[in-house]
Amino acid sequence: MSIVSDLEQDWQTWHAAREEDLNTDYGWLSIVGFDWLPAERGALAGLPGTWWVADGRAHVAAGGSLTLNGVPVDETSASVAEAGSLSWLLFGDRLIELVLRGGRYAVRQRDPGAATRQGFTGVPTYSLDPEWAVRGWYTPYGAPERVEVSTARDDLRQHVTAVGTVHLALGDSAYELVATAASDGRLSLSFHDGTNGTETAPWRTVTTGVVERDGSVLIDFNRAINLPFAFTAFGTCPAPVTGNRLGVAVTAGEKKVR
Repeated sequence: MSIVSDLEQDWQTWHAAREEDLNTDYGWLSIVGFDWLPAERGALAGLPGTWWVADGRAHVAAGGSLTLNGVPVDETSASVAEAGSLSWLLFGDRLIELVLRGGRYAVRQRDPGAATRQGFTGVPTYSLDPEWAVRGWYTPYGAPERVEVSTARDDLRQHVTAVGTVHLALGDSAYELVATAASDGRLSLSFHDGTNGTETAPWRTVTTGVVERDGSVLIDFNRAINLPFAFTAFGTCPAPVTGNRLGVAVTAGEKKVR
């Protein structure tokens, strides 16, 4: 009878919840389309009606073939904050999500019957290794800084809000990663490493533990995850800030999805 350590049990619980969250009806595996909205009325593949942007809002006229809160609508409009998203309309059981990226409106289509969801068998990972749970030191900026980064799309650049840097040592080398805020006192670290493009996606991200009063923070790379663009061709995920590159192969966390 094998004995499962507390660390392994915690990781297994976390990993199961992660896969369950990905595989919900309208989770990241359900995305089947992404379209920028035109300035003039125009059609979008797979959707009825005409779509356009005017007066800082997204508009659609579809003659009652779309529903809003369960009620058919002939014509409607909506807005959303930059980097935000709105579960806007339904076309049958297909969700039309409104997003604003780089100052441009787009709609994503989420379909519970998407092929990427039906064929999902889980996210491959490296074996759990306690050595990849390391302690770093956080230095906050005097004020958050907006930093422009590339994204998973060639036609889009976005801004992220950097809140400080995390210093950590891996092997014989020291690194400094720019952090963005996560929640509940935690940080988000997006990074490149030596496994990218072969064993893992072009970049991954990890959420740290809570920053301690002395500035120390736990970074468990066993919980490094793929961003949505690793699962779908329709992701708009921001890339790591320039310089967030680890000169080692981080053989921990999620691998590339085949």
